[in-house]
Amino acid sequence: MTTVENLIGDLLLRYNCVIVPTFGGFVAKQVSAKIDFVSMKMVPPSKSLLFNKQLINNDGLLINELSLANKLSFDSASTEVKDKVKAWQSLLSKGQRIELDRVGYLYADKENNICFEQDRFFNLLLASYGMGTVQFISEENQNTAVVEERSPLRKIATISDTEDIPVIEHPALAHNRKSIAWKYIAAACFLPIAFYSIWIPMKTDVLESGMVSFTDFNPFHKTVKAAYKKQAISLENESLIQPTSLEKQVSDLPVDVDVYTYKYDDELYIPVSLETEEVVEILPSEDETVFEVDVMHFIVGCFSEESNAISLVAKLKSSGMDAKIIDVHNGLNRVSAGAGVSMESIFQIREEASALGFAGWTLK
Repeated sequence: MTTVENLIGDLLLRYNCVIVPTFGGFVAKQVSAKIDFVSMKMVPPSKSLLFNKQLINNDGLLINELSLANKLSFDSASTEVKDKVKAWQSLLSKGQRIELDRVGYLYADKENNICFEQDRFFNLLLASYGMGTVQFISEENQNTAVVEERSPLRKIATISDTEDIPVIEHPALAHNRKSIAWKYIAAACFLPIAFYSIWIPMKTDVLESGMVSFTDFNPFHKTVKAAYKKQAISLENESLIQPTSLEKQVSDLPVDVDVYTYKYDDELYIPVSLETEEVVEILPSEDETVFEVDVMHFIVGCFSEESNAISLVAKLKSSGMDAKIIDVHNGLNRVSAGAGVSMESIFQIREEASALGFAGWTLK
């Protein structure tokens, strides 16, 4: 039958915290390997245990393991743990110690505080299973060390009595060799840094451009200086020499020509309709002078549906243009983005329409 004392040791091998309800809990912490230079021993990693009397809440781990180990119900195992706690408290009040297998000892001090002393001879860390304490020889005793052979007859030989023992290098010499090696490594790292700290500012344009490239680290790379040649660029636009040039070209056309293709620049040709509007002749009075003026419209859309034309007019007016539906020609509602009596005004309307994403042609 597994007792509570044995079960606590088994649980601490697998878990780092085991709580005894209404009594306290054992908390484990992994400790690294230690070297004792006084006793010349190396101790493997282990678990360090602490007892905390504040951990009294039942987490079910101890009772459940006791129930499985002894094939008891959970209530029966809980009752057994409560009885064990009462027995421990009675022993502590009498000044006796409680021994827990592989865990340690519990006892009460003069102020009735529960104290815990861990068992130092058992390692609860499963990762260190099979590891024991290692005895080693200090550097001071290396010159007096003896060579022992595993044989029925132990043979002891000193360094002065044999010639087959290899020569042991003094630690100071090994330390000096390491120091020299580190000096070479430091010099190998410092020289490139010192070279490029002088090369890059003097031979490259890092300080001016603020950019570093891989070619800057190549001392044999030759930088080719860029050569620039001045080129004469003509900014004259032949299509914009004089606004009257269009009128002169139109006037030279035959009478039966309805559409004229106007060259605005090398890439843009504008078809211009040469329809003439009827001019109503009003007889001037004696004090009035009459001038005949041809009005030109910049057409940006033709729609068979009047609603589409109205929508375009509203959009253009919201952008600040004097748009309207001028007429219905061959069943199409022609929308004008604006009107003018000179080519300068038409060019300005065309630029405003182009900025809004509309292209068109001029109706005279």
